[in-house]
Amino acid sequence: MPPPPGAMRTRLLTVGPIPPEWGGRLRGGVTRFNVTLLDELRLHPWRHRIDPIGVLIPPPQRVLRLRAQSKAPLPIFMQPKEGRPRRFTSLLLERERPDVVLLNNLAAFNGARYSRVQHAVAPELPVVAVVHEWRAIRAKGEEERAERYRRAAQAGLDSVSAVVFPSAYTRDLGPAELGLRYPERALVIPNPLQPGFAEPGIDVSGPREGVAFVGSFNPRKNAAAVLRAAAATPGLSVTMQGRGPLEEELRALTSELGIGDRVEFAPFVKPKLHVGAVIEVMRSAELVCLPSFSESFGLVMIEALAAGAPVAGFGPTLREIRDSLGIDVGEPIDDPTPDNVGAAIEAIRSRSWDRERLRRAALSEFSAATVTRRYARLLRSVA
Repeated sequence: MPPPPGAMRTRLLTVGPIPPEWGGRLRGGVTRFNVTLLDELRLHPWRHRIDPIGVLIPPPQRVLRLRAQSKAPLPIFMQPKEGRPRRFTSLLLERERPDVVLLNNLAAFNGARYSRVQHAVAPELPVVAVVHEWRAIRAKGEEERAERYRRAAQAGLDSVSAVVFPSAYTRDLGPAELGLRYPERALVIPNPLQPGFAEPGIDVSGPREGVAFVGSFNPRKNAAAVLRAAAATPGLSVTMQGRGPLEEELRALTSELGIGDRVEFAPFVKPKLHVGAVIEVMRSAELVCLPSFSESFGLVMIEALAAGAPVAGFGPTLREIRDSLGIDVGEPIDDPTPDNVGAAIEAIRSRSWDRERLRRAALSEFSAATVTRRYARLLRSVA
């Protein structure tokens, strides 16, 4: 089917990182969000009437241009190393002529800087910004540096037409904890599932065993609590799917606790095989446990549900997911001590689960088509 005529389409430029399968370097929630949305827009032009014209990767993020050009299905734009941000942005916008810009990660310094640069050179071009999380501000140890990031975020918020949050929890943190003001349009739209989780061949009815942790091995994700909870639960097996700076500490803790015979650290897989490997881990586990100290949305939570696995995880966002689906999805954890994590795991294991129902609900509410439809409606109205 031919695409809709140009007059019916809104030209969209996105700003943000790209993952390794598109020639980038980063693997995480923002890159997954970016490419999932763009793939849905470019593959279903009649459904959304948005024409994605390319991705601008703001400095100082660098990717190999030739690699990105060969792998990415859309044009990738990067400022030259010695380029001037305002001149580069002005020339790019004049040449590509987008109707609207979708800016990822406004709360990060690079995102806030781009919003200020564009406002200086093209104030008439509307921007829809996404605040994926506030960690760039909240995690700064120095009060002066945190305040500098907060001011940058506020300047960015003051220059955009609309701002989107993946959860009400993330939306409410801005004014309540950081004292930020939002533009009139401040919406909550959840992040979409990657298309791989919607493949019809995924069987969630097979045998399952143990608990899976899926995420980065960093302090915020609190993976050690899963291991300590397992040590207090005889016979419980654990699969650790992830990478990060605490990996060696977690391996050492496994040995110290004497549970090496029932903890598996999943092997590294190449980017093309990563989604399939994660699905297999989730599809084989009784539940997925994510005892984070904070989560802006919890994309892994809805991925787990799409794989038929209930979740023990960060309380505020898991409750939002539960309320939006209207069914039991697991156990919220508000104080992720090992004892509380263990209690949540046992509570889930003590109940029976309709795993097909979990999958159907997650795909209905969080599919790429459903979430992108909401973004497309906003982008068209702003443009």
